[in-house]
Amino acid sequence: MSLISDKQVAQFHEQGYFVVEPQWEADELREVADEFDRLHAEAIAAAEAEGDAERIELAKLRPFIGQAHTRSDVLKRFIKSPIYLDACAKLIGPNADLYYNQAVIKPPEKGRSFAWHQDSGYVVTDPLAYITCWTAISRTFVDNGCIWIIPGSHKWGLLPHPRNEATHELVAQFEDESEAIPVEMQAGQVAIFSSLMLHKSGTNISREIRRGYVPQYHVPNVIGKHTGKPWGDLYPVLRDGKGV
Repeated sequence: MSLISDKQVAQFHEQGYFVVEPQWEADELREVADEFDRLHAEAIAAAEAEGDAERIELAKLRPFIGQAHTRSDVLKRFIKSPIYLDACAKLIGPNADLYYNQAVIKPPEKGRSFAWHQDSGYVVTDPLAYITCWTAISRTFVDNGCIWIIPGSHKWGLLPHPRNEATHELVAQFEDESEAIPVEMQAGQVAIFSSLMLHKSGTNISREIRRGYVPQYHVPNVIGKHTGKPWGDLYPVLRDGKGV
């Protein structure tokens, strides 16, 4: 059964994104949230063992836990959820790989913001564009640091992304963010958008943790332009239109 409509596909091409209704039961999301909490605790412990104060602060306040599928059987299954496979089939083609995935957490009342960027600005690939599936594991709203997007900005091309050494971010260079909108979601909803979509997230000033899971999908054997070699997780999820 198709989970993504033709209207949503059209919106993706025109505006660069769409949002689907909740895709998982509460117990499935709880299982993922428990894995996030475990991985977050491990990240903090690893930073503390290293003794780097800056890394400890980032681990506590703005953790990005990459390649999470290699550290969790739960997430290894989750990345092949039907909504993701349907997005791959509709927006990439009959063959697709997991390109990258990360658990992103904003602790209550102190989770840090993340600057405007395009996902393609971090690593330039050939082909360039892929899909990001920003998944709300817990509900996400303005006060707990939901993402903001600029609809249609995927048509602006790849923008310069100089590095901010103070915040350890690449920051997209553009002038007008007046058309930005927040993407508030209930637990289990997914915002599916182009890797060229400009987006950011705010600080968490609420009393609720914000848990997001961000699997990204690309064509098989995508090339990283900085190496000229295959790049990313390179983990097959779809072949000839069927999950693998």
